[in-house]
Amino acid sequence: MNRRNLPFNALRAFEAAARHASVSGAARELSVTHSAISHQLKLLESQLGTRLFERTNRGLQITSSGESLLPVLSESFDRINDRLTDLQQNQGPAAIPDIVNVTSTPSFASKWLVPRLSSWYAEPGASRIHLLPSLDDLDLQAGNIDFAIRCGIPPWPDHSHELLMSIHMVPVCSPEYAATSTALKHPIDALRHNLIHADIAEQSRGQEWHDWLNGCGVDCPGQLDGLSLKDPALAMQAAADGLGLAIGYFELIDRDLNSGQLVCASAQRIKHDYSYYLLHRRAPGSGSAAARFRDWLLGQLEDG
Repeated sequence: MNRRNLPFNALRAFEAAARHASVSGAARELSVTHSAISHQLKLLESQLGTRLFERTNRGLQITSSGESLLPVLSESFDRINDRLTDLQQNQGPAAIPDIVNVTSTPSFASKWLVPRLSSWYAEPGASRIHLLPSLDDLDLQAGNIDFAIRCGIPPWPDHSHELLMSIHMVPVCSPEYAATSTALKHPIDALRHNLIHADIAEQSRGQEWHDWLNGCGVDCPGQLDGLSLKDPALAMQAAADGLGLAIGYFELIDRDLNSGQLVCASAQRIKHDYSYYLLHRRAPGSGSAAARFRDWLLGQLEDG
């Protein structure tokens, strides 16, 4: 097909319809009528001589031909949009630096990322970081998010992922609590203490204490009493305030341990089923602010 004859309107209609798996969704996104999208899809299929969708009662089902075309279009449109955005941001004598939008779990943001951002801003021409601490489900496109840092098990639908770090669980408490309480000579001794639970939404109450105790060979009871806080960062603060023992992620609390705010109540570290991952909808363009942030982030992990 000659470049001069590329059916751009039809290609936009197809790409939007494929992402939404819906003619109506594409029509809403492109602010046109349902019939206009249908017409463009039929026109494109006629020009290509192949079906891109199967129409079913449940909506559009993309064909193998459509599957081969979609990533090419999505990446191309994304790159065009990124370049146009860069040109807009860099117009005028006082150009605004690029912005990298990042969403992270609150605990990773407060315990690991934010304390290291001074290193990022120390670099010449560092772009601004907009950080959204959140545990919400991902919609990077709707939120104009470049990266998401999440703790879990792959895959995440519609997102690429890179391993950032594995994590290990270890009981922690304040130095004062450790000095006035019976030491954990054996992991089972933890059951005599006030246990602090993070209890994030995806886990049952005391799940991480169960996992740590089971990993240490302790057959612990089904119900563990204690203080439930629903947030790992709050659990660390409660431990630092002397309220009991909490499960800490060893890789995130190095500064708390080095400063003496927390101490390990046991030498037993048990690998968590979850790990931290860097997620993105598309690979950042070479030399872009997002690409520089990714390289910096991975460099920080290599440096420890």
